[in-house]
Amino acid sequence: MNDFTCDTNYLQPTGFKVTVSKKNYPYLSFFAQSIQHPSLEINSVNIGYKRMAGVPFIGDAAEFGSVTMDILLDENMKVYGEVYNWMQRMLETEHRLNTGVLYGNGDQKLADYNDIRVSILSSANNGTKEFQYVNAFPVTLGDIAFSATNEETFITCPMTFQFDYFEFV
Repeated sequence: MNDFTCDTNYLQPTGFKVTVSKKNYPYLSFFAQSIQHPSLEINSVNIGYKRMAGVPFIGDAAEFGSVTMDILLDENMKVYGEVYNWMQRMLETEHRLNTGVLYGNGDQKLADYNDIRVSILSSANNGTKEFQYVNAFPVTLGDIAFSATNEETFITCPMTFQFDYFEFV
């Protein structure tokens, strides 16, 4: 029997919710305006055969792109500050010498790597599926366009994250 029926609800472009680490990055979790989910590619391997240039075979490694989010900025720029400070911590001398060690002051220890979860929501705003980007860290804190003649309602900032791999559950 065919699972595709007339009562299928299609995925809404606004049907998502982002969660990073609510403990360490509470503002980043709530202000993602859009997300560009990355590609997953398995490269083929060409093997020569007789007089043919190459026959493609399935490769043995996956390559993941990066995930980019357009973040809605609040007037106190808390979201921007969270990612800015995250990136600054990653560059600290102590971190570079002690890779993998949690870095922070006193009881507030912040991990350089955090899982990012994007929940796909149904038409009733219930979670149906989830992308989990494992061991993510920011690599780009994008441009912010300030303009007195800006016709946009709110200002956004693109942020790009690298990660080890993603899971789709």
